[in-house]
This record gives sequence, structure tokens and C-alpha cells, in this order.
Amino acid sequence: MAKNLKKFVNPKFTRTIGLAPMRRLLERHRDALALDLSILDGDPATARAAIQDFFAGPEEAYPEGLVADLHRIAEVGDADGLRLLLDVADRLCIAIAPERDPDGGETCQDPKHFALRVFLDFPLVFETASDMLAMTARTSLAEYAGVEEGVEAELTEETKAAFEAAAAKMFEADHRGCYCRVGWYADADEVNLVITHGSLVRTTPIVDAGAERVISFRAAEHAVLSYSALAGRLKIGGVPMARRAEVAKVFATTMMQRPEFFAAEDAQNLYTLAPIERIGCGFTFNHAFDPGIREVQIVAAQADLMGVNPRTGQPRVLRSVSSRDGFDSALAG
Repeated sequence: MAKNLKKFVNPKFTRTIGLAPMRRLLERHRDALALDLSILDGDPATARAAIQDFFAGPEEAYPEGLVADLHRIAEVGDADGLRLLLDVADRLCIAIAPERDPDGGETCQDPKHFALRVFLDFPLVFETASDMLAMTARTSLAEYAGVEEGVEAELTEETKAAFEAAAAKMFEADHRGCYCRVGWYADADEVNLVITHGSLVRTTPIVDAGAERVISFRAAEHAVLSYSALAGRLKIGGVPMARRAEVAKVFATTMMQRPEFFAAEDAQNLYTLAPIERIGCGFTFNHAFDPGIREVQIVAAQADLMGVNPRTGQPRVLRSVSSRDGFDSALAG
């Protein structure tokens, strides 16, 4: 983490970033900042040198709030992030005019500078882009099948507020603080949610004013939900396994007024190889229901030798054998 942050606030960044936006960023953490901001009122070269010296120091000496801000800005402080911010602004119909040089000419859009500018001046665009990143980062999602398909979620201000309040209460009970913000994003028949909440409190030793002390901070974390009304399925990511069923129930209760919608015994038994196990090697795929499927080819297979954990009594995988082949021989082994 420190390496990534140092890479973001490198000497090139501190030499080229405008002093005005940098001052606004630092002033957000003035009370905990080990830097006299009055130096920004004097010679620009001296001010830049002071900022560069500050960021060259240990990350542990930065105010924890500044560390959080910088990490969030760094997430979208590259070419991909710049495109994402512009795309989000376009979807939200928010115009972000290009910066101009003193003569009125167009300047180069440095992604880091642009990310800082959007963070300070266009918080809605920044928060939405940050949520988009959180959604794409979650690739492993637990799925819950509802008791029926085609049931729409009620997206009103009242139901959204009810969900956010219930989610906040759940995270607070897990010692993750009271903060909870939910971003709502519709995509065709799907409703996507990004829940920003606190992590467990962390502590770290720092050096401050020539003395050692320990600070505590709570980082921001993201949970992702995606509900497809057409399929009647809810996907959940970034939530501890023990809490996923509760999150599904909160969604069903507040957004659908059907608390048990995802509570069936087989709600998570979405995929099964039982028919293949019964038939054996002579099985065939039946895809007559979809004329768009011309052929099914097995390119990979895995066999697991199962056993029982003697301590817990739960099943566990003792050994796995995998086979990959692109010429219909994946099962030959």
C-alpha cells in the first residue's frame, strides 16, 4: 500500500500539480497535518519543495484521512480512470470543462490532476466512478435464487433509505462503525448496489512531533449486490459468508417486502452435476431448448477426492486432478 501511494505522490506529481487544488486537499486534514500550510502563501518553488519533502517522509506520518483520500484518488488516477470519470460525468449530464493555460489554450489532461480535480469539485461523479470500480473488482459473487422469477425490486426513496438503514445497523453490529453509503445503479433488468462501509478498526504506530504514538483508523470497504428481476437471482460480493444470507434477507425485506424470498433450502443450489453422476460417461448435453447453441465442448474437467475433516465432521477435498484439452479429450484422463 505504501509503495502504491508513494508512486502516486511522486516528485513529478508534486512539481506539476496546481498549488490551489493541493491546498484544498491538505486543508481537509489541517488539524492533523504536520505541515504549516501558510508556506503555500509564499514563493511557489518553496511551497512545492515543502510539499515534496512532506510526501517524501514516511506514510505513517500522514493524517489517516489524507491517506484515505489519496488512495481513493489514486484508484482513478490513471488513463483508465480518466476515461471512467468522463464517462460517468457524461451519463450524469455533468459538464467538466477542460482546464486552460494562462493564455486560454488547452492543457494536457494529466490523469492524476484530473482525478484530484473531480474529487474536490465533482463529488457525485467521483463517488459514482469509485462505485463502478468496486463493482468491476468483485469477480467472485455468491448467488441466491429467489422462489420465483420476474419479481421486481421496488426502487423508491423510502425503500432505499430502509435498506441503507438496515445495512448500516448490520455493519455496526459487526464492529465496523456507523458509516454506510449505498450507490444504486440500474442496468437493463438488473439493479446494482455498491455499499461503502467501515472496516474493523486498525491500529498502527507513528512518529508525531518527535514522539511515538499509536493511532487507530477505520478504512473504507465495499460490498456489492446485483439483483436480476428476470432471473430472480441476487448476487452478493464483499460480505462475510456468515452475513450473506442476512444481507439477502435485508434486500428481500426492504426492497421486495418478501423476507423469505431468498430463504429456500435450495436457494444456493443453482448448479448441479447430479444428472451426469447418475448417467456416467455416456451422458450428453441437451441444448434443444436454445437453437442458438450449435455445439457444446468440454475443454476442462476436475475430479475431487472427497473426505471428512475429523475435527469438524464437514466434507473436504483431499486431492484434485484437473484435465484441460481443446480437442474433446478433457475427460479422457
